[in-house]
Amino acid sequence: MTLPSYATYAVVPLHLIAGFLFALVPASVYHQAYYAVFGAIVLTLLVTVVVYGYTVWQLQSGFAVLWLQFLLVLLAVAVPFFTVDFGDAWTAIVYLPIMGGSALGCVLVGHALRFMA
Repeated sequence: MTLPSYATYAVVPLHLIAGFLFALVPASVYHQAYYAVFGAIVLTLLVTVVVYGYTVWQLQSGFAVLWLQFLLVLLAVAVPFFTVDFGDAWTAIVYLPIMGGSALGCVLVGHALRFMA
């Protein structure tokens, strides 16, 4: 199977989707959907890292492309942060470490796989 050269850019909309999922987090910890939404966010971000690692491994992207994607992911992380009305202050506080950690995880996986190739 051959992947198009822009397949690694799929990491950007996946981070955007995960960022907008934070808008669905209920304000109360006692709400039934609270942990389900956080589980969906974590699952989306794990799938994002796996898909990104696979596409970087298959396409052997250059370091400049990896850093361009990292900057685009940071932009995709910033857009929901400024546009989503968080129902709880705790969700707004937790947003940046979770999304930033995922962006950092993607760039580290991309560089590790690039060095291994």
